[in-house]
Amino acid sequence: MEHAINIRRMTGIDVNYGTQSCINIDNCPEREGAAGYNKNTTLSRMFELAYQTKANIIAKGGPNAKWYLKKINLDTIDEKINKQRWRDTSRITLWVIEWGII
Repeated sequence: MEHAINIRRMTGIDVNYGTQSCINIDNCPEREGAAGYNKNTTLSRMFELAYQTKANIIAKGGPNAKWYLKKINLDTIDEKINKQRWRDTSRITLWVIEWGII
């Protein structure tokens, strides 16, 4: 987290539905399933993984409450959030990260 310039926590929203938008790390012990990370992984560990992969979104949610890493253009985040209004995102929490120099 020490490399982050700004961190925003947002609840009840999501960006980029589906596993195709998720970032995966091969051979990562926390990795679980096709696109997620174990639900028992700590938030600080997820920040480490996000920094390694240059992901700027950490999401916690889904049917199994797993963690997900995503990367989007932060200038379009409001547009991406509005595109997800068609589904129930009430149980999803996002951490939006603006990184310093990576």
